[in-house]
Amino acid sequence: MLQPALPARPVSSRAFLLAALLLLAVAARAQSLVMYSSAHTAPKQFADGGRASGYAVNLGVAILRRAGFEPETRALPWARAIKEVEAGRGVLAPVFSRTPEREQLFLFSLPVLEDAVVLVQDAARPFPFATPRDLIGKRVGTTRAARFGAELNAVLPQLRINEDGEPPQRLAMLLAGRLDAAVIAGGEQAVRYNAQRAGIALSRLRIVGNPLLLDSNHFAIARAHPEAEAIMARINAAISRMKAERSLQRRLDDYRARY
Repeated sequence: MLQPALPARPVSSRAFLLAALLLLAVAARAQSLVMYSSAHTAPKQFADGGRASGYAVNLGVAILRRAGFEPETRALPWARAIKEVEAGRGVLAPVFSRTPEREQLFLFSLPVLEDAVVLVQDAARPFPFATPRDLIGKRVGTTRAARFGAELNAVLPQLRINEDGEPPQRLAMLLAGRLDAAVIAGGEQAVRYNAQRAGIALSRLRIVGNPLLLDSNHFAIARAHPEAEAIMARINAAISRMKAERSLQRRLDDYRARY
C-alpha cells in the first residue's frame, strides 16, 4: 500500500544562509599563485634541496597567504626567474629592486623589506672606497641580472663586471685575486653566511664602511599579466594590514634569525 507523500519541509532562511556561506567559502578558496625567487642568493632566497627557501621567500609566502593566495614557490637562476615572471607565469618574491627600466615591464608592490647591499674586499688587498665611482675600472663580482640603486647602476657600464651564479663562488674568486671587490646583497649576515658555506674565515674579508645602498625590495608581476592589477591590489592590501599590525617586521626578524 502506497504511503501518502509527505509535504515538503520548508527550507528555513537560516539554511539558505548557511548554504550561501558555504558556497562563498568554496569560491573564496585560496587561489594558486606561483612565486619565483633566486636559487643562489642565500640566506635571502635560495634552493634548499630543490625547495625555495630563505627569509625573503618565507616572508613572501606569509604575505601571499594573508592576501588569500596559496603560493607555489619555485627557485631558479635569477635571470630565468625574472624571465618567467616577465612571461606572465607568476610573481617575483619580495626581493626585486625597483628601477625605471623594470618599471616599464613590471608592476611593483609596496615596499616589503629593506636590503643592505655591501661591498666586500679581500682584507689583504684593500683599496680606498667612498662612493661607487671608486669602483670604476675595478673587477667587481655580482649576481647575474642584478640591478641596484641609481648611483651604483649609473657606474656599472664602467666596471669590469663578472656576473656569477652565487655568493660563495664570488667570495672564492675575490680571495683568489680574480676580483677586486664583491657586491653582496643581504648585508653582513649574508657575507657571514656565504663565507661559512665557502669555507672562508670571515677575518679574510673586509666589508667596506656603510652599505653601498639600502635597497627597497618588492613583489613584482608583469604588466602584461591579465590579472596584474587585481593580484597586486590584494598583495598591497595584505602588506598594509601586516604593517599596521606590526606583524610584517616581526615575521621578517623571526625568519632572518633562522639563518
